[in-house]
Amino acid sequence: MASASASATTSTSTGTQRPIVILGAGVIGLTTAVQLLESEFYQSTRPPVHIVTDHLPNDPLDAKYASTIAGAHHLSFADDNDERQRRWDRKSPLDDRLTESRTAFLIMYEEWRKLGESSGLMALKQTEMFVGETKHLEIYEEHPDFTVIEESQRPKYVDHAVSFTSLTMTPLVYLNRLLTRINALSEHQVFIHRHHLSSLSALSHPSSQAIIGDRPPSAVIVCTGIGALTLGGVEDQTVVPARGQVIKVRAPWIRSGYTRQVGSLTGSEGGERTYVIPRPDGEVILGGTREIGDWFPYPREETSQDILRRVLEICPDLCPKHKIAPPLVQAQNQMEKPITGHPLDRDEGTAISPLQSLVVQTLVGFRPSRELGTRLERGPDLELEEGIQTAVIYNYGHGGAGWQSCWGTAEDAVDLLLQAI
Repeated sequence: MASASASATTSTSTGTQRPIVILGAGVIGLTTAVQLLESEFYQSTRPPVHIVTDHLPNDPLDAKYASTIAGAHHLSFADDNDERQRRWDRKSPLDDRLTESRTAFLIMYEEWRKLGESSGLMALKQTEMFVGETKHLEIYEEHPDFTVIEESQRPKYVDHAVSFTSLTMTPLVYLNRLLTRINALSEHQVFIHRHHLSSLSALSHPSSQAIIGDRPPSAVIVCTGIGALTLGGVEDQTVVPARGQVIKVRAPWIRSGYTRQVGSLTGSEGGERTYVIPRPDGEVILGGTREIGDWFPYPREETSQDILRRVLEICPDLCPKHKIAPPLVQAQNQMEKPITGHPLDRDEGTAISPLQSLVVQTLVGFRPSRELGTRLERGPDLELEEGIQTAVIYNYGHGGAGWQSCWGTAEDAVDLLLQAI
């Protein structure tokens, strides 16, 4: 039975209804489960629901489970012409017409407004800077407090900049809140199983029937992220890892977010992005990288040093002044040049970043990217028992947009499910 700690269970379903199975327990799988449980269909019929997963939120970090490693802030990449992604990501809480929409920004903003930072969310001023571009994504204008920053107020070498109110997330806190909501909405009747499923057809194997029951599911929602590449019956060869390396530091004085985009996003996550993502608990995520097709699961030291250099260019306040004092004398026993106050005004030969003592952990995660973009559709039915069809709904391939689009895609996935059954 599901619990806040998401312990696995070996209990089986009872009754005559066919179960609904959700594959995956990252932010996509768990928000999809909540959306299903909140539906009128579930509340009136109470079918058995099972979440089947290799990895749970409180497990040790794993690069293939990107939800807990993500920097996790709400900053859309949606191209001005990509109405589907804009719909999932967008929408300011100031627009009364949007109060019924299950979009991530609106839902999370209201959670933060009602629960404060115990929600795992933090509202903050976000500054988005562009190098080589003189325009911003139109979707940013829908955020509260949107402002174009004048040239005189921009950092050096930045061609355009805007600021607005946005959100950051502490992934583990938020994911555990989702587990708690699943328990509450289902009255502890949703079962979460740590069970490796090699293929969709393996749902009819005795090892699967032992946990979900011997009746074939009425529907399966595939929220397996990077696992869609190897899951039998899906084996989507357009799914690729976008390796991201980030550094977690302790810097509670940072309460604003910063991102610098060098080059075009090209409708998704192109170019080089440098970001500073503070969290309510005083930790700050520094990034990052986007290395397509790179499966190396461990940090690279040269990448870490490059990140620490880049983040100081966009947020000098990361480094307190007491950490940047140069030596009083040079090797020639001459007085050092005066301190300028900028952490980058140091000897070029110095290899160790002034931020090194703030580092808590360096993390690597594989964003579940897909060459064709997020796959959110109903696929061909699955026949696990002769003459009985199981609807298959796909909700994976979000890349780096999982946290900012999770509620919007969850709504669409559940709508497809309800149409199917």
